Amino acid sequence: MAKQAAEGLDGIAVKGLLQGAVLKGHDPLEILRGTRIDPSVYGNAHAGIDGSALVRLVRQIQFTLDDIYLGFFAHNCRMALETERLLAFLHCSTFGEALRVSIRFTDAMSTDVGPWISEEHGPGLQHICKYMTVPGVDRDILVWIRFVWIYHLFSWMLGRPLALREISVRGPKPTQLNGFDRFALFRCPVKFNAPVDALSYDRNDLTVRLAPRSINEYDEYYAGAPDWFASVEQEQSWRERTQNVLIELQKAGLWSAPIEVVAARLRTRPRRLRQDLAQEGESFLDIRTRLRGELASAYLLASDLPVTSIGFELGFSEPGSFSRHFISWAGMAPSAFRASHISDAAKVAAATALLNERRGD
Repeated sequence: MAKQAAEGLDGIAVKGLLQGAVLKGHDPLEILRGTRIDPSVYGNAHAGIDGSALVRLVRQIQFTLDDIYLGFFAHNCRMALETERLLAFLHCSTFGEALRVSIRFTDAMSTDVGPWISEEHGPGLQHICKYMTVPGVDRDILVWIRFVWIYHLFSWMLGRPLALREISVRGPKPTQLNGFDRFALFRCPVKFNAPVDALSYDRNDLTVRLAPRSINEYDEYYAGAPDWFASVEQEQSWRERTQNVLIELQKAGLWSAPIEVVAARLRTRPRRLRQDLAQEGESFLDIRTRLRGELASAYLLASDLPVTSIGFELGFSEPGSFSRHFISWAGMAPSAFRASHISDAAKVAAATALLNERRGD
């Protein structure tokens, strides 16, 4: 069971998320135990949960109540409708199309929810959300968690963090004793005590094509309990993530790691990884080859090792094979590269730093 933590979403907010379930007669502590969250977090301003625990909690409440909206409305909106809504999204080609499908579908799902689009909002497009909650619940916590869900859903569909221009909420700015800012994950200005609850999108994003996704991938995404607070910091690109895994594998002597191994480390599928890298203008083989070539160049300038020894260090069993590969990387033979750049102090210093970093010195 997850221990309580001083950071993250505090126990007061956790209690707020469970209000709908409590009103419907469910034991909030039992729900927390089923989510592997320490029940002592409940209502405790000095305890908190991380972004992964939040995902597990929200899904547990939803499935316990069979209600997308956590019991905050007079009538349940069954989980089967979420699947149908997602199926409608998956047939969309652009973010703008998916947004409009979402508006129409959500509007038809419940009379307690009333989303619409405001075209007149400067360079942005406002997605306004109306939530008619029942008495006895904290409407503001519902607005926040729904905005979190919208943000992460569209980020998942885009294959990158959704770029928001602004968020507006009718409620005041929430404060926690631990100083955690639950709105920081959106990475945009936030207006509190605003006339409407709304997310503002960049119009240029409306024509951005969505990454190909499936229902199975959606289920796998939530089953993995992604950290919904991770986007408080700048998320790494797929190129950076792939590169980091390959470097670690190369340190372990696996110079030609297959994409299946790297994809498994990144908790994705090989085909999905290829597509995500292609959207960034990269390919898996190019990254793997480039990293090996960079290290070869660093060895040539920052060490006195013979060319043959460097080839063996980089996993080449034949000296000729290393030379052929190096010529394809650098456009010249290893010995010629060393002779041309060994007198360049800046390049030698950079090579030394790279070699130390890649070898873990």
